[in-house]
Amino acid sequence: MFFCKKKDNRAIAFVDYEYWYVSIKNRFSTKPDIKEWCASIRENYQMEGILFFANFLQGGLPEEISRIREVSCDIIETQCGNNSHFMKDMSDVVILDFLYRWAAKKKSPPTFILFTGDGHFQPAVRYLTQDLGKRVEVYGVQATMSRALREAATESFEIPQMDEKLTECFRYIVADFDRIAMNHNNPFATYQSLVTRVSNSQGVPKERVELALNEMMNRGWLTRKKYRVAYNKPMLNVIMPEWDELIDAGLHKPE
Repeated sequence: MFFCKKKDNRAIAFVDYEYWYVSIKNRFSTKPDIKEWCASIRENYQMEGILFFANFLQGGLPEEISRIREVSCDIIETQCGNNSHFMKDMSDVVILDFLYRWAAKKKSPPTFILFTGDGHFQPAVRYLTQDLGKRVEVYGVQATMSRALREAATESFEIPQMDEKLTECFRYIVADFDRIAMNHNNPFATYQSLVTRVSNSQGVPKERVELALNEMMNRGWLTRKKYRVAYNKPMLNVIMPEWDELIDAGLHKPE
């Protein structure tokens, strides 16, 4: 009797969270959608661990620890007792140390997942793929990934991906403006009120709504403007729809 060898679907992930947090904040004015990303890789692989690395003592990163703990207990502080000026390179050194230790294990997983855009990781990725025969997937924030790193990997992905879930969010946002337009000739909304309303009414993460909203503004479908609600009221920073652009994008059908 012949038995088919079961496919080894194990994987380990290394996340340069400082890179992810800063890059997506600078480009899309939002926070990483940690739950969505972790769920997606767990759907594809039997994860042996998802390790998050950063100097969690600086900037807004201390507040991120509780969010990360919802998906992983593997949180690695990379400051390493260095009380002098922190260097980003130290995070790279710590990540590489963990990566090589996992690669050296007798039964290390066949797939390594790396979330970073840093080209310094290219030699390590080539070592994993060429010398050890590993499958390496690299994730990075849109327009911030090193080309050499992408080429060295087995496969690379950019965040956010223009997938069905993001397109679905576009439609939720337009539907909200359609609702407002029923009672207002010039529909508008503040950023936070729109994000909160769409997230609560549609049951989607706020981070995803923020990504969709910022992408729509980048594409010119929505516009930030100053608007006075009444004569004796102060000016507000609001978002307004550009109906013609939304029609051209296939996101709005005038009645």
